Amino acid sequence: MFQVNADVIAKEEVIPGVFSLTIVSPVISENAKPGQFVHIACNQGGNFILRRPFSIHRIVPGKAFEILFRVVGRGTEALSRVKVYDILDVIGPLGNGFKYSERITSALLVAGGLGLAPLLYLAEELTNEQVKFYPMLGAQTKTKLLRYIDFKRIGKKTYVATDDGSSGHNGTVADLLNRTIHYIRPEIIYACGPEPMLRKVAQTADEFGVKCQVSLETKMACGVGVCLGCACVTRQGYKMVCKDGPVFDARDIIWDKEEIEPTLLGGYRCETAKVSDPG
Repeated sequence: MFQVNADVIAKEEVIPGVFSLTIVSPVISENAKPGQFVHIACNQGGNFILRRPFSIHRIVPGKAFEILFRVVGRGTEALSRVKVYDILDVIGPLGNGFKYSERITSALLVAGGLGLAPLLYLAEELTNEQVKFYPMLGAQTKTKLLRYIDFKRIGKKTYVATDDGSSGHNGTVADLLNRTIHYIRPEIIYACGPEPMLRKVAQTADEFGVKCQVSLETKMACGVGVCLGCACVTRQGYKMVCKDGPVFDARDIIWDKEEIEPTLLGGYRCETAKVSDPG
């Protein structure tokens, strides 16, 4: 983990309200792993103090990293106003990322909405490891489908699902997975997206006996496991998404609140929101 003052060298509004920033930091770029995140101070002259977490979207080797985010609150709105050559206060890389090795021969990447943010970096690393993988991208509509060309360029075959049927499968990406997993037969599934999607992906993976890692999307405050604000409940007890995750074995997550023992919760609930859309 490093704290740096980093230059913004590129900015793009990918679609209305969704931005990418390329930020120079050799030390973060060289030490980052797919699935990790950075914590950025977005208050350029603002009146709020909490940093916002952003998945590392891709890496410029030895030089810089890219983030992808949607404007959903004051923090991301402030960040969307930064200009090229502005300097950002960044902490990273943080958290535990996806686990993979050269022994894997086939993988399936399932992204819901902006959940694709950490999966493109993973896809590029799997390409370097010569792992055959199938991207599966979900969006509300065709105009909100992001990075399709990037995934298609390096993936074995890219599947698409849109809620309105404007592109690919008419329905959710979780439903598409359930319809196609028996054709693909992956050794492992990597997924990131809204909690209901992750729950269904985990269930499908379990039914087919396929290993599954999920990147949880959650609001964070400190980003290093001190404030306990991003707790989730696992079969081993409380875990901090920022410190123990954001990537977990899907079988370890307790998805159904009915399964949680009162003694484990201690009277508290675990709430999740979007890491990629931290507000």
